Amino acid sequence: MLSSSTFGSQTMSDFLPAKRKRTEDPNVDDKPQPKVRSEIWYDDGSVVMQANSTQFRVHRSILSTHSPVLKDMLLLAPADEQLIEGCPVLHLSDSEEDMAHLLKALYDRR
Repeated sequence: MLSSSTFGSQTMSDFLPAKRKRTEDPNVDDKPQPKVRSEIWYDDGSVVMQANSTQFRVHRSILSTHSPVLKDMLLLAPADEQLIEGCPVLHLSDSEEDMAHLLKALYDRR
């Protein structure tokens, strides 16, 4: 007598299609990255900008003067915001390289 789940020496799983391979990138780590302080860190800065895991402590007034977009982002920051050394943190979707280039262009005007 044959079992409903076997056929001879084969099982049902031998007849079913193979499972799809996982599409997750094995190089991507889901663990939160430790925060890295950028070389662009002014002790008298008034806001911390965070791009990925890199933080930049800069001056709200300089950002607002040179960029209406950043000015609006700073004005619309949530009230229950995270603070680092007394400064609000502005989380950005830009790469740390792009932010470093932008901030160097604003601060290193020689």
